[in-house]
Amino acid sequence: MIPELVEPRIVKYLYSRSAVSHTPVSGTFELTPMCNMSCEMCYVRMTKSDMEKSGGRLRTVEEWLDIAETAKKAGMLFLLLTGGEPFLYPGFRELYEQLASMGFVISINTNATMIDADTVKWLAVNPPGRMNITLYGASDETYGRLCHNPKGYTQMTTALGMLREAGIMVKLNCSVTPYNIEELPQMIRFAKESGLMLQASTYMFPPLRRDTHMAGQNNRFTPEDAALAAAEVVRLQNGDEKFSMYLKQLEEGGAAMDESPDGCLVSEGDIIRCAAGRCAFWMTWDGRMLPCGMMTRPVTYPFRDGFEDAWKELTDIVGGIRLPAECSGCSLRKQCQACAAMVLTETDTFTEVPEYRCRMTKCYLDACRSVQKKEKEGQKA
Repeated sequence: MIPELVEPRIVKYLYSRSAVSHTPVSGTFELTPMCNMSCEMCYVRMTKSDMEKSGGRLRTVEEWLDIAETAKKAGMLFLLLTGGEPFLYPGFRELYEQLASMGFVISINTNATMIDADTVKWLAVNPPGRMNITLYGASDETYGRLCHNPKGYTQMTTALGMLREAGIMVKLNCSVTPYNIEELPQMIRFAKESGLMLQASTYMFPPLRRDTHMAGQNNRFTPEDAALAAAEVVRLQNGDEKFSMYLKQLEEGGAAMDESPDGCLVSEGDIIRCAAGRCAFWMTWDGRMLPCGMMTRPVTYPFRDGFEDAWKELTDIVGGIRLPAECSGCSLRKQCQACAAMVLTETDTFTEVPEYRCRMTKCYLDACRSVQKKEKEGQKA
Protein backbone atom coordinates (compact mmCIF):
# COMPACT_ATOMS: atom_id res chain seq x y z
CA MET A 1 0.00 0.00 0.00
CA ILE A 2 2.79 2.43 0.79
CA PRO A 3 4.73 3.89 -2.16
CA GLU A 4 7.27 1.28 -3.18
CA LEU A 5 10.73 1.64 -4.60
CA VAL A 6 9.93 -0.59 -7.53
CA GLU A 7 12.82 -2.91 -8.27
CA PRO A 8 13.22 -4.14 -11.86
CA ARG A 9 11.46 -7.46 -12.40
CA ILE A 10 14.78 -9.08 -13.22
CA VAL A 11 16.03 -8.25 -9.70
CA LYS A 12 13.03 -9.87 -8.05
CA TYR A 13 13.40 -12.83 -10.38
CA LEU A 14 17.08 -13.22 -9.49
CA TYR A 15 16.26 -13.19 -5.78
CA SER A 16 13.48 -15.77 -6.10
CA ARG A 17 15.54 -18.11 -8.28
CA SER A 18 18.62 -17.68 -6.10
CA ALA A 19 16.60 -18.57 -2.98
CA VAL A 20 15.67 -21.88 -4.60
CA SER A 21 19.24 -22.70 -5.63
CA HIS A 22 20.81 -21.21 -2.47
CA THR A 23 22.98 -18.90 -4.53
CA PRO A 24 24.32 -15.98 -2.43
CA VAL A 25 23.23 -13.31 -4.89
CA SER A 26 23.12 -10.59 -2.22
CA GLY A 27 25.62 -9.77 0.51
CA THR A 28 26.08 -7.12 3.17
CA PHE A 29 29.46 -5.99 4.46
CA GLU A 30 29.08 -4.37 7.87
CA LEU A 31 32.40 -2.54 7.81
CA THR A 32 32.36 -1.03 11.30
CA PRO A 33 30.06 -0.86 14.34
CA MET A 34 31.29 2.66 15.10
CA CYS A 35 29.10 5.66 14.35
CA ASN A 36 29.30 9.43 14.71
CA MET A 37 25.78 9.37 16.15
CA SER A 38 24.28 7.45 19.08
CA CYS A 39 20.65 6.66 18.29
CA GLU A 40 18.51 5.49 21.17
CA MET A 41 17.25 2.32 19.46
CA CYS A 42 20.39 1.25 17.53
CA TYR A 43 21.01 -2.50 17.39
CA VAL A 44 24.74 -2.52 16.61
CA ARG A 45 26.61 0.65 17.60
CA MET A 46 29.81 0.16 19.59
CA THR A 47 32.51 2.50 20.85
CA LYS A 48 36.18 1.75 20.34
CA SER A 49 36.30 0.57 23.95
CA ASP A 50 33.32 -1.74 23.35
CA MET A 51 35.08 -3.21 20.33
CA GLU A 52 38.24 -3.88 22.29
CA LYS A 53 36.27 -5.57 25.08
CA SER A 54 34.50 -7.79 22.55
CA GLY A 55 37.81 -9.23 21.39
CA GLY A 56 36.96 -8.55 17.76
CA ARG A 57 38.76 -6.38 15.24
CA LEU A 58 37.93 -4.53 12.06
CA ARG A 59 38.76 -6.47 8.94
CA THR A 60 41.30 -4.96 6.56
CA VAL A 61 40.57 -3.74 3.05
CA GLU A 62 42.46 -6.75 1.71
CA GLU A 63 40.40 -9.16 3.80
CA TRP A 64 37.13 -7.69 2.58
CA LEU A 65 38.32 -7.86 -1.01
CA ASP A 66 39.27 -11.52 -0.62
CA ILE A 67 35.79 -12.33 0.70
CA ALA A 68 34.22 -10.27 -2.09
CA GLU A 69 36.18 -12.20 -4.72
CA THR A 70 35.10 -15.60 -3.42
CA ALA A 71 31.52 -14.39 -2.93
CA LYS A 72 31.48 -13.14 -6.52
CA LYS A 73 32.56 -16.57 -7.76
CA ALA A 74 29.73 -18.08 -5.71
CA GLY A 75 27.19 -15.75 -7.34
CA MET A 76 27.08 -12.47 -5.41
CA LEU A 77 25.91 -9.56 -7.55
CA PHE A 78 24.28 -7.13 -5.10
CA LEU A 79 26.40 -5.71 -2.29
CA LEU A 80 25.36 -3.42 0.56
CA LEU A 81 28.02 -1.52 2.50
CA THR A 82 26.85 -0.55 5.96
CA GLY A 83 27.88 0.01 9.57
CA GLY A 84 27.66 1.66 12.07
CA GLU A 85 28.50 4.50 9.75
CA PRO A 86 30.46 3.03 6.81
CA PHE A 87 32.18 6.32 6.01
CA LEU A 88 34.03 5.93 9.32
CA TYR A 89 35.74 2.76 8.09
CA PRO A 90 39.47 3.33 7.50
CA GLY A 91 40.19 2.80 3.82
CA PHE A 92 36.55 3.14 2.78
CA ARG A 93 37.36 4.88 -0.49
CA GLU A 94 39.99 2.33 -1.48
CA LEU A 95 37.65 -0.55 -0.64
CA TYR A 96 34.69 0.99 -2.48
CA GLU A 97 36.71 1.66 -5.62
CA GLN A 98 38.02 -1.90 -5.71
CA LEU A 99 34.58 -3.39 -5.10
CA ALA A 100 33.03 -1.19 -7.79
CA SER A 101 35.68 -2.34 -10.27
CA MET A 102 34.61 -5.94 -9.60
CA GLY A 103 31.19 -5.22 -11.12
CA PHE A 104 28.93 -5.41 -8.07
CA VAL A 105 25.71 -3.42 -7.86
CA ILE A 106 26.59 -1.49 -4.70
CA SER A 107 24.31 0.27 -2.23
CA ILE A 108 25.47 2.24 0.81
CA ASN A 109 23.61 2.70 4.09
CA THR A 110 24.47 6.01 5.74
CA ASN A 111 23.12 8.72 8.02
CA ALA A 112 24.67 11.18 5.50
CA THR A 113 25.96 13.53 8.21
CA MET A 114 29.60 12.95 7.26
CA ILE A 115 29.13 13.45 3.52
CA ASP A 116 30.72 16.68 2.32
CA ALA A 117 31.31 18.20 -1.12
CA ASP A 118 34.56 16.30 -1.61
CA THR A 119 32.85 12.99 -0.82
CA VAL A 120 30.05 13.71 -3.29
CA LYS A 121 32.57 14.65 -5.99
CA TRP A 122 34.40 11.38 -5.37
CA LEU A 123 31.20 9.28 -5.40
CA ALA A 124 30.00 10.91 -8.60
CA VAL A 125 32.97 9.49 -10.52
CA ASN A 126 31.74 5.95 -9.89
CA PRO A 127 28.33 6.29 -8.21
CA PRO A 128 26.72 3.51 -6.19
CA GLY A 129 23.49 1.99 -7.40
CA ARG A 130 21.77 3.65 -4.46
CA MET A 131 22.44 5.59 -1.29
CA ASN A 132 20.09 4.60 1.53
CA ILE A 133 19.85 7.55 3.91
CA THR A 134 18.12 7.18 7.25
CA LEU A 135 15.90 10.10 8.22
CA TYR A 136 15.58 10.50 11.99
CA GLY A 137 13.50 13.66 12.20
CA ALA A 138 12.66 16.98 10.58
CA SER A 139 14.73 19.25 12.79
CA ASP A 140 18.12 19.53 14.45
CA GLU A 141 16.32 19.41 17.79
CA THR A 142 14.96 15.94 17.11
CA TYR A 143 18.31 14.71 15.81
CA GLY A 144 19.82 15.97 19.05
CA ARG A 145 17.21 14.19 21.16
CA LEU A 146 17.16 10.88 19.27
CA CYS A 147 20.66 10.66 17.80
CA HIS A 148 22.63 12.96 20.11
CA ASN A 149 23.75 15.00 17.11
CA PRO A 150 22.23 18.51 17.38
CA LYS A 151 23.41 19.40 13.86
CA GLY A 152 22.35 16.15 12.23
CA TYR A 153 19.33 17.34 10.28
CA THR A 154 21.17 20.26 8.73
CA GLN A 155 24.12 18.01 7.87
CA MET A 156 21.84 15.39 6.32
CA THR A 157 19.80 17.82 4.21
CA THR A 158 22.96 19.52 2.97
CA ALA A 159 24.44 16.18 1.92
CA LEU A 160 21.17 15.07 0.35
CA GLY A 161 21.02 18.20 -1.78
CA MET A 162 24.55 17.65 -3.05
CA LEU A 163 23.92 13.97 -3.79
CA ARG A 164 20.75 14.77 -5.75
CA GLU A 165 22.53 17.51 -7.69
CA ALA A 166 25.26 15.02 -8.59
CA GLY A 167 22.65 12.62 -9.96
CA ILE A 168 23.23 9.93 -7.34
CA MET A 169 20.16 7.82 -6.60
CA VAL A 170 18.87 8.17 -3.04
CA LYS A 171 16.26 6.32 -1.00
CA LEU A 172 15.12 7.50 2.43
CA ASN A 173 14.52 5.14 5.34
CA CYS A 174 12.87 6.26 8.55
CA SER A 175 12.79 4.68 11.99
CA VAL A 176 9.65 6.06 13.64
CA THR A 177 10.07 6.19 17.42
CA PRO A 178 8.59 7.97 20.44
CA TYR A 179 11.39 10.52 19.96
CA ASN A 180 10.35 11.65 16.47
CA ILE A 181 6.69 10.65 16.02
CA GLU A 182 5.56 14.28 16.34
CA GLU A 183 7.53 15.11 13.20
CA LEU A 184 6.18 12.20 11.13
CA PRO A 185 4.00 14.47 8.92
CA GLN A 186 6.97 16.76 8.27
CA MET A 187 9.26 13.84 7.42
CA ILE A 188 6.79 12.38 4.95
CA ARG A 189 6.20 15.82 3.43
CA PHE A 190 9.97 16.34 3.17
CA ALA A 191 10.31 13.09 1.23
CA LYS A 192 7.43 13.93 -1.11
CA GLU A 193 8.73 17.43 -1.78
CA SER A 194 12.17 15.97 -2.47
CA GLY A 195 10.66 13.48 -4.91
CA LEU A 196 12.03 10.58 -2.90
CA MET A 197 10.58 7.31 -1.69
CA LEU A 198 10.44 7.06 2.11
CA GLN A 199 10.25 3.66 3.76
CA ALA A 200 9.14 4.16 7.34
CA SER A 201 9.05 1.49 10.01
CA THR A 202 7.52 1.73 13.46
CA TYR A 203 8.72 -1.72 14.53
CA MET A 204 12.16 -1.65 16.15
CA PHE A 205 14.06 -4.92 16.57
CA PRO A 206 15.44 -5.54 20.06
CA PRO A 207 19.23 -4.87 19.94
CA LEU A 208 20.24 -8.43 20.79
CA ARG A 209 23.51 -8.08 18.93
CA ARG A 210 24.50 -5.11 21.07
CA ASP A 211 23.31 -6.66 24.33
CA THR A 212 22.33 -10.32 24.63
CA HIS A 213 20.16 -9.49 27.65
CA MET A 214 17.87 -7.23 25.58
CA ALA A 215 15.58 -9.90 24.10
CA GLY A 216 12.11 -8.40 23.73
CA GLN A 217 13.29 -4.94 24.77
CA ASN A 218 14.21 -1.69 23.06
CA ASN A 219 13.72 2.04 23.45
CA ARG A 220 10.54 1.91 21.37
CA PHE A 221 6.76 2.26 21.27
CA THR A 222 4.37 -0.02 23.08
CA PRO A 223 2.92 -2.52 20.57
CA GLU A 224 -0.34 -0.58 20.55
CA ASP A 225 1.35 2.75 19.86
CA ALA A 226 3.55 1.13 17.20
CA ALA A 227 0.40 -0.08 15.43
CA LEU A 228 -1.15 3.40 15.60
CA ALA A 229 2.02 4.95 14.22
CA ALA A 230 2.19 2.36 11.43
CA ALA A 231 -1.40 3.14 10.46
CA GLU A 232 -0.66 6.86 10.44
CA VAL A 233 2.35 6.25 8.17
CA VAL A 234 0.13 4.51 5.62
CA ARG A 235 -2.49 7.29 5.76
CA LEU A 236 0.01 10.12 5.41
CA GLN A 237 1.86 8.47 2.54
CA ASN A 238 -1.23 7.51 0.56
CA GLY A 239 -3.89 10.08 1.39
CA ASP A 240 -7.34 9.53 2.88
CA GLU A 241 -9.02 7.97 -0.16
CA LYS A 242 -6.39 5.28 -0.72
CA PHE A 243 -6.16 4.71 3.01
CA SER A 244 -9.89 3.93 3.09
CA MET A 245 -9.37 1.39 0.30
CA TYR A 246 -6.47 -0.11 2.22
CA LEU A 247 -8.58 -0.38 5.37
CA LYS A 248 -11.27 -2.22 3.42
CA GLN A 249 -8.66 -4.67 2.09
CA LEU A 250 -7.35 -5.13 5.61
CA GLU A 251 -10.83 -5.91 6.92
CA GLU A 252 -11.21 -8.52 4.19
CA GLY A 253 -7.88 -10.10 5.09
CA GLY A 254 -6.20 -9.11 1.85
CA ALA A 255 -3.58 -6.67 3.11
CA ALA A 256 -0.67 -6.65 5.53
CA MET A 257 1.18 -4.21 7.72
CA ASP A 258 3.60 -2.29 5.52
CA GLU A 259 6.68 -3.07 7.57
CA SER A 260 8.81 -5.35 5.37
CA PRO A 261 12.03 -3.96 3.87
CA ASP A 262 12.49 -4.02 0.10
CA GLY A 263 13.53 -7.43 -1.15
CA CYS A 264 13.03 -9.07 2.24
CA LEU A 265 10.26 -11.56 1.55
CA VAL A 266 10.82 -13.99 -1.30
CA SER A 267 8.35 -16.80 -0.59
CA GLU A 268 5.65 -18.12 1.71
CA GLY A 269 5.90 -21.12 4.00
CA ASP A 270 6.66 -22.30 7.51
CA ILE A 271 10.40 -22.16 6.93
CA ILE A 272 12.35 -18.90 6.85
CA ARG A 273 10.66 -17.19 3.90
CA CYS A 274 12.90 -14.16 3.50
CA ALA A 275 16.19 -13.93 1.64
CA ALA A 276 18.25 -14.35 4.81
CA GLY A 277 20.43 -17.43 4.66
CA ARG A 278 18.75 -18.56 1.45
CA CYS A 279 20.14 -16.14 -1.13
CA ALA A 280 21.53 -13.37 1.09
CA PHE A 281 24.08 -13.11 3.87
CA TRP A 282 25.38 -10.52 6.32
CA MET A 283 29.07 -10.21 7.21
CA THR A 284 29.67 -8.53 10.57
CA TRP A 285 32.49 -6.08 11.19
CA ASP A 286 34.47 -8.74 13.06
CA GLY A 287 34.19 -11.42 10.39
CA ARG A 288 31.12 -13.53 11.24
CA MET A 289 28.49 -14.55 8.70
CA LEU A 290 24.83 -14.22 9.76
CA PRO A 291 21.58 -14.72 7.83
CA CYS A 292 20.70 -11.06 8.47
CA GLY A 293 22.06 -8.19 10.52
CA MET A 294 19.42 -8.35 13.24
CA MET A 295 20.19 -11.93 14.20
CA THR A 296 22.80 -13.29 16.59
CA ARG A 297 22.64 -16.83 15.23
CA PRO A 298 23.13 -19.03 13.36
CA VAL A 299 26.71 -17.92 12.73
CA THR A 300 29.52 -19.22 10.51
CA TYR A 301 33.09 -18.07 9.94
CA PRO A 302 34.11 -17.45 6.31
CA PHE A 303 37.44 -15.81 7.18
CA ARG A 304 38.40 -18.99 9.03
CA ASP A 305 36.68 -21.71 7.01
CA GLY A 306 36.40 -20.12 3.57
CA PHE A 307 33.36 -18.44 2.03
CA GLU A 308 31.87 -21.44 0.25
CA ASP A 309 31.99 -23.74 3.27
CA ALA A 310 30.64 -21.01 5.57
CA TRP A 311 27.77 -20.27 3.17
CA LYS A 312 26.92 -23.96 2.77
CA GLU A 313 26.88 -24.40 6.55
CA LEU A 314 24.66 -21.34 6.99
CA THR A 315 22.11 -22.45 4.39
CA ASP A 316 21.96 -25.92 5.91
CA ILE A 317 21.22 -24.51 9.38
CA VAL A 318 18.70 -21.96 8.10
CA GLY A 319 16.90 -24.69 6.19
CA GLY A 320 16.12 -26.39 9.47
CA ILE A 321 14.69 -23.34 11.24
CA ARG A 322 10.90 -23.25 11.53
CA LEU A 323 8.56 -20.54 12.73
CA PRO A 324 6.72 -21.19 16.01
CA ALA A 325 3.77 -23.54 15.51
CA GLU A 326 1.37 -20.88 16.81
CA CYS A 327 2.63 -18.45 14.15
CA SER A 328 2.41 -20.97 11.31
CA GLY A 329 -1.27 -21.59 11.98
CA CYS A 330 -2.25 -18.04 12.92
CA SER A 331 -5.08 -16.44 10.93
CA LEU A 332 -3.25 -13.09 11.05
CA ARG A 333 0.04 -14.42 9.75
CA LYS A 334 -0.25 -12.69 6.38
CA GLN A 335 -0.81 -9.35 8.07
CA CYS A 336 1.88 -9.92 10.68
CA GLN A 337 4.75 -11.10 8.45
CA ALA A 338 6.77 -12.08 11.53
CA CYS A 339 10.19 -13.27 10.43
CA ALA A 340 12.86 -15.42 12.05
CA ALA A 341 14.77 -12.31 13.11
CA MET A 342 11.70 -10.97 14.92
CA VAL A 343 11.14 -14.28 16.68
CA LEU A 344 14.79 -14.53 17.73
CA THR A 345 15.25 -10.95 18.91
CA GLU A 346 11.94 -10.88 20.76
CA THR A 347 12.33 -14.26 22.50
CA ASP A 348 15.98 -15.33 22.11
CA THR A 349 14.61 -18.56 20.61
CA PHE A 350 13.14 -19.69 17.30
CA THR A 351 10.27 -21.52 18.99
CA GLU A 352 8.38 -18.94 21.06
CA VAL A 353 5.78 -16.47 19.84
CA PRO A 354 7.12 -12.89 19.46
CA GLU A 355 4.52 -11.35 21.76
CA TYR A 356 5.35 -7.73 20.93
CA ARG A 357 4.82 -8.28 17.20
CA CYS A 358 1.78 -10.42 17.94
CA ARG A 359 0.14 -7.66 19.99
CA MET A 360 1.06 -5.06 17.38
CA THR A 361 -0.61 -7.13 14.65
CA LYS A 362 -3.75 -7.92 16.63
CA CYS A 363 -4.50 -4.26 17.29
CA TYR A 364 -3.41 -2.97 13.85
CA LEU A 365 -6.88 -3.15 12.27
CA ASP A 366 -8.41 -1.19 15.14
CA ALA A 367 -5.50 1.23 14.91
CA CYS A 368 -6.28 1.89 11.25
CA ARG A 369 -9.94 2.43 12.09
CA SER A 370 -8.97 4.81 14.87
CA VAL A 371 -6.70 6.79 12.56
CA GLN A 372 -9.45 7.06 9.95
CA LYS A 373 -12.03 8.11 12.55
CA LYS A 374 -9.71 10.75 14.00
CA GLU A 375 -9.02 12.18 10.56
CA LYS A 376 -12.72 12.35 9.65
CA GLU A 377 -13.53 14.09 12.94
CA GLY A 378 -10.70 16.52 12.28
CA GLN A 379 -12.14 17.35 8.85
CA LYS A 380 -15.55 18.11 10.40
CA ALA A 381 -14.09 20.38 13.09
